Amino acid sequence: EDVTCFSEYMELWIHSSRIEGLGVWLSGALQIQASLDHLNLQLSACGFSLYKDPNNNFIFTVSYTGCLVQQQHGFNVLTLNLVKRMTRFRGRPHSLVMKCPVVSIQSREKIQCDPEYIQVIRQVPHGNWDNELPWSLSLSDHLIVALEDASLIQMNVDVTAEDITVQGRRREILSPVKIMEHEGEFLALKLVRGQFAYSMEATCPKVLHIFKRCMGLTKRGRSSSEALTVSDVSVNQTENFTVNETSQFVTLTLPTAQILQYKPCTDSKQLVQPFYRADVVLTFKETNHKMHWSMENTLPCV
Repeated sequence: EDVTCFSEYMELWIHSSRIEGLGVWLSGALQIQASLDHLNLQLSACGFSLYKDPNNNFIFTVSYTGCLVQQQHGFNVLTLNLVKRMTRFRGRPHSLVMKCPVVSIQSREKIQCDPEYIQVIRQVPHGNWDNELPWSLSLSDHLIVALEDASLIQMNVDVTAEDITVQGRRREILSPVKIMEHEGEFLALKLVRGQFAYSMEATCPKVLHIFKRCMGLTKRGRSSSEALTVSDVSVNQTENFTVNETSQFVTLTLPTAQILQYKPCTDSKQLVQPFYRADVVLTFKETNHKMHWSMENTLPCV
């Protein structure tokens, strides 16, 4: 068995021969009665989920705020008391412990767009997963390069102790996207390490599209996606905005005329450069962590 730690939850790989014991334990511990095929409907209320991997073994997912999860000495801990069947009538107790460190998460992402470039800044992820492997960049899920080779995908990268910054020309790395009848330019970029990924996905206006996966660590090629539901949105610059969401995106529509500012152009004192900034705080029902998201859009000089 193998436990994998993520930002919001932990996963346990369970061999198919042990799955009957997990079903028995779940029924007793949660006081529910359901077959494995219908168990997820009742598990979701406790922050649990169960699904098959491509080899017909199982992945058991547990939210850190789920039922029966305890914090002990800086770790989130869930103990599973399974029964390993020996014969038709006899079984042997088998205890499994899911254990992941309690981490303080500051989800923060900053996007800056101007007529030529896009720049994305996020905090350098820290955790106990695959620390021996280097970070790489994945563009559109099929081009993967080491950070020092980012120029191969037309990007520049700067890494400090706190942040990682990527920058590239919009016409070379952005692709058109249509979300909820709105058009935009999408950067399909992820920060990857081994089988894990952090989103650095971003869009430049016309409409502000915030990718929900920016919340934290995800597994690459994951067959089941997390369902995040917005419970609250605030924008520092204005209270006049509308919010829509899909399974992947939160879409904000803001009256840019109300937040538009001007600064002198660097090349000419006779011209001014319009720009606007949106600082957004997102709260989701499924997580205790808030996401801080900023976008600044700089327009041509006039």
